[in-house]
Amino acid sequence: MLIPLQRHQNDSQVNHRRAKTLRNGKLVEEKWANVQVGDIIWLENDQFVAADILLLSSSEPNGLCYIETAELDGETNLKCRQCLPETAAMGQDDAQLGSFDGEIVCETPNNLLNKFEGTLSWRDQHYSLDNDKILLRGCVLRNTSWCYGVVVFAGKDTKLMQNSGKTKFKRTSIDRLLNFLIIGIVFFLLSMCVFCTVACGVWEWLIGRYFKVYLPWDTLVPVEPASGAVVIAFLVFFSYAIVMNTVVPISLYVSVEVIRFAQSFLINWDEKMYYEKTGTAAKARTTTLNEELGQIQYIFSDKTGTLTQNIMTFNKCSIAGICYGDIVDESTGETVELTERSGPGPSRPDSRLGQSRARLLDAEAEAGRSTPGPRAAKQNAANARTVRTPQQHNILTLDTLTFGGAYSHIVKDPNVEPLDFSFNPEYEPEFKFFDASLLEAVKRGDESVHDFFRLLALCHTVMPEQKNDRLEYQAQSPDEAALVSAARNFGFVFRERSPNSITIEVMGKTEVYELLCILDFNNVRKRMSVILRKDGEIRLYTKGADNVIYDRLKGNQTELKAKTQEHLNKFAGEGLRTLALAWRPLEERGFIEWKRRHQAAALALHDRDEQLDAIYEEIETDLHLMGEPSEGRLTQPPIDISNPRKLTSALPFSREGIGYLIERDREGGRGRGKVGYQNSFTMQKQTVEPVTICVTAIEDKLQDGVPETIANLSMAGIKIWVLTGDKQETAINIGYSCQLLTDDMAEVFVIDGSTHDEVERQLAKCRDSIRIVNTYLPSGTAQRKSDTDTANGVTSLTKPSPNRTANVQLNTPAISVVTFRWEHNTHPNVAYDSNECNMGGAPASSDTHEPTNDDTNGFAIVVNGHSLVHCLHPKLEEKFLDVVMQCRSVICCRVTPLQKAMVVELIKKSRKAVTLAIGDGANDVSMIKAAHIGVGISGQEGMQAVLASDYSIAQFRFLQRLLLVHGRWSYYRMCKFLRYFFYKNFAFTVCHFWFAFFCGFSAQTVFDEMFISVYNLFYTSLPVLALGVFEQDVSDMTSLQYPKLYAPGHTSQLFNKTEFIKSTLHGCFTSLVLFLIPYGTYKDGLAPDGKILSDHMLLGSVVATILIFDNTTQIALDTTYWTVFNHITIWGSLVSYFVLDYFYNYAIGGRYVGSLTVALTQATFWFTAVLTMIILMVPVVSWRLACSETRPTLAERLRARQRWRTGRGGAPTPTTPSARRARRSVRSGYAFAHQEGFGRLITSGKIMRRIPHADAALSALASLPGKFHPRPASPVSTPPSPRAPKQDLDSVDL
Repeated sequence: MLIPLQRHQNDSQVNHRRAKTLRNGKLVEEKWANVQVGDIIWLENDQFVAADILLLSSSEPNGLCYIETAELDGETNLKCRQCLPETAAMGQDDAQLGSFDGEIVCETPNNLLNKFEGTLSWRDQHYSLDNDKILLRGCVLRNTSWCYGVVVFAGKDTKLMQNSGKTKFKRTSIDRLLNFLIIGIVFFLLSMCVFCTVACGVWEWLIGRYFKVYLPWDTLVPVEPASGAVVIAFLVFFSYAIVMNTVVPISLYVSVEVIRFAQSFLINWDEKMYYEKTGTAAKARTTTLNEELGQIQYIFSDKTGTLTQNIMTFNKCSIAGICYGDIVDESTGETVELTERSGPGPSRPDSRLGQSRARLLDAEAEAGRSTPGPRAAKQNAANARTVRTPQQHNILTLDTLTFGGAYSHIVKDPNVEPLDFSFNPEYEPEFKFFDASLLEAVKRGDESVHDFFRLLALCHTVMPEQKNDRLEYQAQSPDEAALVSAARNFGFVFRERSPNSITIEVMGKTEVYELLCILDFNNVRKRMSVILRKDGEIRLYTKGADNVIYDRLKGNQTELKAKTQEHLNKFAGEGLRTLALAWRPLEERGFIEWKRRHQAAALALHDRDEQLDAIYEEIETDLHLMGEPSEGRLTQPPIDISNPRKLTSALPFSREGIGYLIERDREGGRGRGKVGYQNSFTMQKQTVEPVTICVTAIEDKLQDGVPETIANLSMAGIKIWVLTGDKQETAINIGYSCQLLTDDMAEVFVIDGSTHDEVERQLAKCRDSIRIVNTYLPSGTAQRKSDTDTANGVTSLTKPSPNRTANVQLNTPAISVVTFRWEHNTHPNVAYDSNECNMGGAPASSDTHEPTNDDTNGFAIVVNGHSLVHCLHPKLEEKFLDVVMQCRSVICCRVTPLQKAMVVELIKKSRKAVTLAIGDGANDVSMIKAAHIGVGISGQEGMQAVLASDYSIAQFRFLQRLLLVHGRWSYYRMCKFLRYFFYKNFAFTVCHFWFAFFCGFSAQTVFDEMFISVYNLFYTSLPVLALGVFEQDVSDMTSLQYPKLYAPGHTSQLFNKTEFIKSTLHGCFTSLVLFLIPYGTYKDGLAPDGKILSDHMLLGSVVATILIFDNTTQIALDTTYWTVFNHITIWGSLVSYFVLDYFYNYAIGGRYVGSLTVALTQATFWFTAVLTMIILMVPVVSWRLACSETRPTLAERLRARQRWRTGRGGAPTPTTPSARRARRSVRSGYAFAHQEGFGRLITSGKIMRRIPHADAALSALASLPGKFHPRPASPVSTPPSPRAPKQDLDSVDL
């Protein structure tokens, strides 16, 4: 009743949200539940859209509005919608809007979020409607003061609700098993009743008829022996069904629900799953699935907002070949990993790094190394920022968004203070940076640093907005927002933009640039550019995929390229998406010609996108790919690039419109000068080189603890799939960042076919590759290095080359493996690892803790949404499953909410596995509902996922505690509870069956009727409830340190049909011993004083008392974790037996009055009780000791180790190295998540508000300072190889 009530309250809360609708020409507030199709509704900024509406008008120019669709697709970047110009003219006129009488003919309700087809008929005109004119329910209006719309779909017909799926009643696997077992128990009861019935008939027919004088038959029973025996037997059947009905555990369901209810409160009260930043605690929104948390086999996770924060941070950069931001311990040279402080307080006393000894890594030490090693940290600290070669002024490298580092030794220190940016009135308090040298470079006017931040402040499509007297940015992607925010905090503030200008503030001085053109982003070009004019000089600023931009670099910057490549490899090794930035000067005449052809391409009716891409390619093209220039009038003789003076002297010609091409001789590698030429022909024949480049590493920052959580869950044998609506590059890089994708995988497959045949061929190729690798490189054949670094626990294998795409070599495989070790053993005779604890003198294996599903030939697969449509087709379903089941990680990108649910259903149906889905947005609701367990994250995408979930948490990292601790404990407790419950029920009930053989199968009970009534209520209920609520075999910390403890739940080892049969057989054996020994003792027995002991009531009291002794002893043996509640319930139940027995028999006057008193005063009883308990307990204790010695479980081994450590006075606390794993250079194509088309809206002016001072800003372009100065060319030098230095991997202590 509690769960439906909660869901009803949540639905009611949503339905009672208010929306303003037009009624009779006036705006009135209505509940969402009352919004109907055809209503005109009014929305204001930051308000949720109540229904699927057709946009009619808005506060923005040209009928534009901006929405955030995080509830639909998980993306927080802004999207633009535009209404029809004819309806936009109505503006805010409520009278016109209220009389709107258009007729909309559209598609039927469906779940396609990116598609809408319809027609508006209004005023004898017909207008085509598409998705760009529709605001869907669940969107949030952003950066728009108000808008009006007409409701097209409402309620369950909205696309959001169409994707939500149906709510299903969820039951655990234990529930399903219990239902089956209860049916079996009923049949067992019927079989005992039938046996007793037949036996009763036989006994009455053979023996009972001769005792009619003493045991007369009822008058209803026929006198004839045969018919009388049949009638009596028939009646006895129902009597035994009543007597032995306690074997059917009716109270079991009540006890199970009570235990689940209590376990839910333990989850809710867990302070270690409380997120202080938002004040959010974990919450069990259902009380029926707790033990299922301990049996999860597959986790299906959303990415945006679930694995990531949707928050970008700037914490490292490398400018002019020098890295800023790394902090190093002076004494050890170890890199410090900055961690967030949980609160104010002094530094930790055990910290390996004091604040006075921590400083920034700002040295250029070894030749060819721009990232110095620990040895060079001290000696180069003084002159690292002052000594620069001319080449170093031409390359800027930025590590914008990163967490941690890729060095081989990491020290965490949360006490390093961030820089103070309060000198900047526009700084953001939440922005943190720790390298003072970068800020000093900005303040002293370092030209390279200024150019770097100036580029970040100019090359973007961010929209500024003044909100509450505070400058705020609205970006299409959080990536761009992070870059512009970084420039802002360092003093390069992006102020405003108009359709033809950009205004920034550089260290308090205003600079206005004329915006000439925006070369928009798309997934093919993987870059965007802006062309600006200032002081009569034109520049092109570009940012895009590093592999796209890096190929377009100046040919004579080899040394600088090498250093930049080293930084690229370092960034990629840290799991970051790389992004390159470049600028170049443009000649006025050539740009005018290019702009003319650009406008022609923009107006083309056919192949417009292709023509624009070609035009963009001309001005952003790679010089080497262009080849030699063709015709053109020579203005200078050929230039010898081997002479730097001649090369430098040629630069002034760039002001005359002269371009130069420097090309490498392909055969000899020798530089060859090309001639200058007049720029009087098309841009295809002009080859002007970029002057400056910079490289950035951008990352949607992971939530805290995501890699460690995924590593622990993987070690627990749980397979994790990521289902995201994000693009492929983003999904892959997040996969590397959170360790779903690693370098020790043999290959990462990508399924991106658009047709059925293409997808089938790709799946077949993947299957063949897996078969080949498994045949020629079976798991475990990698040759380990003989030398192991015992100091830091490193087991090293051959490091793969950065240029390889897979670690597959048929003869000598190169595998990169990270080993996991918790502590170094100091005891010479007792060694432990994460899996086993070998007691005694035998040394344990030195192998480290590796996950059960982690083989060195692991595969991963990335599937695109349009390909997944074909993969889920019945014809390809088996092939798809055949491939993904052999992959360690699966990532599905660009998937719709319904596809997420279909993937979950596919695994549920085909693998019969227990699944869990976790997400934070409305686009995850269908997946959450489809899985066995749904977990919602209280994130930044609303509460839809939480409202539909079974459990809610605030951060993804809490999932490991929810599963490995609470889930495992709940499953362990429930299984132990069920085993004991069935045991005690059979031990109690089957006594009647044994007694039937001695009472002529007359349905006479052994025990007092009152004892039978309160046995499960008072005598045995509380101890087993305490066991089910508080029991734990190991502590919570141990459960997290040893994830393999979770493994038994996958195969239902702790409770299954076999365990049930064992418990019932044990109960039957106990009942047999409980009855036969007292019966044999008291049959014809005499007390020392001559009293007769062969009394039915005395026998019943003795058997009942010994049964209570047995139950108490048994549950005491089963209890591993003793609490005050266990002591009270166990020993209290034993005491309550005697108290209630005496109270009932003496105070109320029961029939068994005095029986127990007589028994307790006789030595015979105590002898019988001791003998019976010995016979019952010795086999149990012996069996358990034998199993713990010969086949100990992991929990038993860990407890043994804990006892050993306690006996030695405790062991030293193991150190915790970083969990970071360096990986090879794998970078995505582009880091941004925004969509194509935003640039055209800016330059068209449609996206702009009217800026009061726009005209004055344009007129000030020529008068403001800040003229560009060309830099001299740098001499060419040959640097070392750009390959990043080889790094060994650390052992990871989780």
